[in-house]
Amino acid sequence: MAFLRRGGRVSVALLAAALVASGCGGGGGDEAPAGGRQSFKGETIRVLLKEGYEIEAIQKYVPDFEKATGIKVDIEVYDEPTARQKLVLDATSKTGTYDVTSSSFWNLPEFVKAKWLQPLDQYVKDAKDDWLNMEDIPKGALESMTVDGKLYALPHTIIGGMLFYRADVFKELGLEPPQTTEDILADAKIIKEKRPDLVPFSGRGAPTFASLGTELGWAYGYDAILFDKNDKPHADSPEMKKAMTDFVSLMKDYGPDDAASLTFTQAGERFSSGKAAMMFDTSGFGTIFENPEQSKVAGKIGYTLPTGPSGKPLQWLYNEGLAITAGSKHKNAAWLFLQWRISRETTMKELTELGRTDVPNLHVLNSPEYKQYAEEHHLVDFTAKLQQSWKNATAKHWPFYPQFANIGDTFAKEMSSAIAGSESVDEGLSKAQSELSSIMKDAGY
Repeated sequence: MAFLRRGGRVSVALLAAALVASGCGGGGGDEAPAGGRQSFKGETIRVLLKEGYEIEAIQKYVPDFEKATGIKVDIEVYDEPTARQKLVLDATSKTGTYDVTSSSFWNLPEFVKAKWLQPLDQYVKDAKDDWLNMEDIPKGALESMTVDGKLYALPHTIIGGMLFYRADVFKELGLEPPQTTEDILADAKIIKEKRPDLVPFSGRGAPTFASLGTELGWAYGYDAILFDKNDKPHADSPEMKKAMTDFVSLMKDYGPDDAASLTFTQAGERFSSGKAAMMFDTSGFGTIFENPEQSKVAGKIGYTLPTGPSGKPLQWLYNEGLAITAGSKHKNAAWLFLQWRISRETTMKELTELGRTDVPNLHVLNSPEYKQYAEEHHLVDFTAKLQQSWKNATAKHWPFYPQFANIGDTFAKEMSSAIAGSESVDEGLSKAQSELSSIMKDAGY
C-alpha cells in the first residue's frame, strides 16, 4: 500500500501482489549500531501497545529480546482509544514516557503531522544486524507505514475483510455459504428462527473510531463513500443510507443484546465462544478462531469474501506497525526492539508455536513450514481466502485525515445509537453529516 498526497489528502492504493511477490527491495540485513546487540545493555524501554492478537508474540517472546540485548522492556497494553490517548498525552506533554508505540495506519497522518513519531529511514540505512531483512517485509505493508516518502513504522499486521460463519450450523440448516450482503441478512433471519440458541451475527458496534472500519467496509459494498475527492462528507448519501440501514438491522435485529457497545475483542469472543453463527471483521481473526486453545468452534468454520449490491467486496482494511516515539530517550534501544519484532526468528515462531498464519513476513509466508502448517491444521481454505482478501483490499473508501479519530468517533457514535434504537439510521446519518462538515471546515478543508 502506498500513501500518495493529493491536494493535502492521503490516499492509499493496495499493491495486490506485494504479499506473494519476492519482496520490497532494499538491502539484505539491517543491524544494531556499532558495538552489537549489547550496546544498550542496562537501558529500559517502555512499549505502549494496542490490544490485539499481533502482540501475543511480543508478550511471549520478549524475554528472548531482553536476554539477547540486556535491555529491559516494560509493556503496557490498552484498548485502541486508550492507547491513542496515552500516546497523545505523552507526546503533547513532552514527558518521553514511551519509547515504542503501536501505530495503526489510519492514525499515521495525525501522528506525523504532529511530529510524534521518529522517521526510520536513517536507522534502516545505517543498521546492519541480521534481525531485519528488508526484503522479507511485504512492500504493501511497508508503504502503508510511509507518509510523504518517509518510513515511520515497521509493520507487524496487514489484513483484509472476511466473513466467518459456522459451517456446521449452515450445513445443518441447509444454507449455502453467504456470498453477498443480501445472503447474510437472509441467513440471519433463518438462523434466528431455527436456532434461537445462537446469535445470528456478531460485529463491531461500539461508539468509537475502532468500529469505523466495519461500517465503512460494509458500505463500500454499496458503493458508498464517506468523503469525496474534494474532502466533502457524504454521510447522508442514498448509498450510505441503504448500507447503514442493512448493517444496523443486522446488528440490532440479529446481533447480541449489547451489539451497540461491542468492541472488536468482544465481537470476536461471541463467535469464538460458539454463541454466534456469523461475524464480519478482519481476516486476522481466523488464526484465533481456528486455535482450539482459544476457540470452541475450531474446525467448524467457513470463510467467504462477500460483496454488496454494487458488486464490490466488503472491506476491513487494516495495517499496523511499531514506531519509535519522537520523544524517546532510548531510540537506538527501541530500534533494536523493532528489528527483533519483525525478524525471521520471531515471526517463524509466531507461525509454528502460536499458530499465526498472517505474519507480514515473506520469508515465513513462502516457507515450507507455512505450507506444512496449513495442511496439518486444515487451514488451506483459510490461508487461500486470507491472501485473496489482501488482493481484494482497497482504501478508496478510507478517510485519511489527521482528524481521523474525531471523524471515526463521530460516525460510529451515531451508528451505535441507531443500533441501540435511540435514533433512526437517517437521523444518525443526518447528524453525522452535519458534524463531519463542521470538523472539516474547522480543519480548513
